[in-house]
Amino acid sequence: MSSYISRLLKAQSASKRLISNLTQRDGKLSFLLRRLGLQRLGEPAAAPGQRPISTTQVQNSALIEDEQLVTGIQKREMLLAKQGCEDPWGFSKVIRRGSGRENDPTVVPSAFDARIVGCLCLDDRLPKWMWIEKDEGPKRCECGHFFVLKNVPPV
Repeated sequence: MSSYISRLLKAQSASKRLISNLTQRDGKLSFLLRRLGLQRLGEPAAAPGQRPISTTQVQNSALIEDEQLVTGIQKREMLLAKQGCEDPWGFSKVIRRGSGRENDPTVVPSAFDARIVGCLCLDDRLPKWMWIEKDEGPKRCECGHFFVLKNVPPV
């Protein structure tokens, strides 16, 4: 390394600025050597798996709020959460079967024209799945319970 610098000093084209940049502790050459994983003698080696991290400060005015970026259903969910509605989709509520007769079917809410429903019939461990259509009328499960679709406004 020192022979390279001494040859540079003797060369006509080498400027003092170039040589000082190469020989400085944080010069370009030491930066290049560190980047290649080669440290100068006497410098402590970095721990394996670690590398230096540089950070810059971010101004609060430069950050954009989530409400400005979010669109669509996610925005509606966020607004409902701010209003206090923790479960806008109604996932925590299990719809209990009503009497299940043909003249008094169990009402299943949906914002769409069809919905899949699982009925836990007597002495069964697994639900019986079926599609309920909007204009179909009451649909009967294998166990005899009736279900009907009720339109509700979307979230």
